[in-house]
Amino acid sequence: MKKRLASLLALLLTLGLFASPAAALEVEDARDLLQKYYVDEIPEEILSLESLDQILAALNDPYTVYLSAEEYQSFLSSVNGEAVVGIGVSIQTAFDSGFRIMSILPDSPALEAGLEAGDRIVAVDGVTLTEGSDVRSMISGAEGTSVTITVARQADGALRDYTLVRRAVVIPIVTYDKLDNAGLIDCLSFGDSTVDTIQEALESLDQDVSVWIMDLRSNPGGTSEAAAGSAGLFAGGAIMVYFRDSAGNYNYVFTRSSFPDLTDKPLIILTSPHSASGSELFAGAARDHGFGIAVGQRTFGKGIAQVIFDESNTGGDIFDGDALKITTYRFFSPDGTTNHIVGVLPTLMLSPENTAAAALLLSGKEPRISQREDYLKLELNGFSFYIDLDRAMEKENQPAFTELLESLPPAFSALYRGNGNCWQAVSPETATRELGLPYASRCPFSDLTGEPALEEQVATLASYGLVSGYEDGTFRPQETITRAEFCALLANALNLPAGSQAPAFSDTSAGAWYAPYVSAMASKGFIAGYEDGTFRPDDTITYQEIVTILSSASAWISMDGYELSQQPLTIGDWGKFHDFALWAQVPARNLTELGVTLDLSQPSAPADRGQAAGLLYQLMDVTHLFWCGASQNS
Repeated sequence: MKKRLASLLALLLTLGLFASPAAALEVEDARDLLQKYYVDEIPEEILSLESLDQILAALNDPYTVYLSAEEYQSFLSSVNGEAVVGIGVSIQTAFDSGFRIMSILPDSPALEAGLEAGDRIVAVDGVTLTEGSDVRSMISGAEGTSVTITVARQADGALRDYTLVRRAVVIPIVTYDKLDNAGLIDCLSFGDSTVDTIQEALESLDQDVSVWIMDLRSNPGGTSEAAAGSAGLFAGGAIMVYFRDSAGNYNYVFTRSSFPDLTDKPLIILTSPHSASGSELFAGAARDHGFGIAVGQRTFGKGIAQVIFDESNTGGDIFDGDALKITTYRFFSPDGTTNHIVGVLPTLMLSPENTAAAALLLSGKEPRISQREDYLKLELNGFSFYIDLDRAMEKENQPAFTELLESLPPAFSALYRGNGNCWQAVSPETATRELGLPYASRCPFSDLTGEPALEEQVATLASYGLVSGYEDGTFRPQETITRAEFCALLANALNLPAGSQAPAFSDTSAGAWYAPYVSAMASKGFIAGYEDGTFRPDDTITYQEIVTILSSASAWISMDGYELSQQPLTIGDWGKFHDFALWAQVPARNLTELGVTLDLSQPSAPADRGQAAGLLYQLMDVTHLFWCGASQNS
């Protein structure tokens, strides 16, 4: 692929802090910066609004914000690990039934009080928060003073009050230690000291550990340079991330060929819905360059990057200690995959309560040939992980061990039982049964036998919770699928949020089960209705309609898909795809070029559930949303 490259400003990859009303920055100066650098074209009716506050509100972008001088310094402190006075939380900018706490700092009032990542702050000192609340100024205050925070707990929505005393909190953005055979790195932010501290950890402990575990579960991001440099310590010199601006030009951040690759030990990354932005850059680099795996949950899904404009890079007197943070780029992993909205799927999807314990179980040493102890060997993403069954069968480890085996994606994992002398292939279900443990298959479908390729694809999708069957335990692969059902399948796989609350089409009721999925797909431009304004959700979808929808999705998911979407059909393409309708020929060409194998025989025929699942699996594989697909090794 040809990429037109331009010079790259220092980019910010973090969820950010709260912004105050714009006071010092002149609106004309702000308009010029937004018009020149914002990632999308801004409509004139927005740019012409009277105040910067109105412009930013109309943009509806929680990451494009004005920062007062005080807020800017506080923001820099949070990224770079300095001491700040407060309660010790990082809070998402966007309001969603409250302001979500993304992370809790160690040795902080928030941690001591029992606040948790995922809690939503709904009131401060009895004042109910709204979208326009300046929650940062409400929470901040002088050292030694108290503040009462009302939060809605993520698990049950129950309201809880916490009274905390503000104090200076040091933000240790990276700490490291050794536990048994694992080197542990806890990374709260990608800032100025991150690369040096991770390098120090690798140089001092690598010879003493079998596996590295890097905890990014509460890491909301940082800078692109720090995230890329941290990845380089595990991969050496390579491109770590691409950035695309509104004109379609690409920049990239890379580590030089001389960059030290300090370990060949596998890296296990712990992820959660609070791992965002720079964390997702790092995880995407690990996935694409193959220097580790991830266990946990799908990440936050922030695949856009910001530049902070201040007095250092504007070359004038526009700013005086304050700053304007502007979304300027969409970013993509080294293989050209977005994490925006879709997030980064972990290699193994595990519940929050079992994530850390499962990672530790994977940190066993390779048994010596002379050893007779019982082990499991897991082959995953080019690495061998060893599980000591004596340790795994300890009562406190059994839940994590069982869920770990249940999570294995069959398309790209292999399990063996034995010791240093001999290994025998074993299925996860057989292994748990032999050990006397319960096993709840994520793919219990009884009617996929006899179709090994489809069974593996469906089982892999099911291991991530992306497909489901019927109450009787069947998948019914030959049963047709409706247009609404396919929208639900793809919207769920890509983690698309519901679009407009109003029905996108005249025949899609707002109360229908499929309305959020159809709305989400229409908002992304992945589907279109008929000329009469209908969508016909209950009609059976055809094979070529699925192909067309997936091609539209591929242009959003991947750089390759985007470039293919800009290319016209050639005579040779028409000769190959002439049985497709005119509107489906370019999409069929695009998916084929990406590596999806299509059935060209009857494109206008109704599609069945097996075909839909198989095509979805292939799309996720060739666009590198999976960690260990065949396309990665091609």
